[in-house]
Amino acid sequence: MKYKMIKKITRKTSKQIKEFSLLFKKHLAEFIIGAFSFVAALLWRDAIQELINVYRKAIENFIPFQGILITKFLIAIFVSIFAIFAIVLISKFLKD
Repeated sequence: MKYKMIKKITRKTSKQIKEFSLLFKKHLAEFIIGAFSFVAALLWRDAIQELINVYRKAIENFIPFQGILITKFLIAIFVSIFAIFAIVLISKFLKD
């Protein structure tokens, strides 16, 4: 009787350990992917900032308003619209 209980508990514990191990590996992989994504996002941010800095004078001359704050907001809006467009395209591409 005790042997059957011990065997049942051992099987259940072994199953729980395997489930925990799988979940741990899954979450660890997600964490690592997230970390790489964060680093990639920072690199893209730097590249976009550098591109904007190169063309800042041309952008400021093109915009009828004067002022750094307004220019930054307009650039942020433009980049946001571009990002949304890119996300929609990538999402559609990955669905197919």
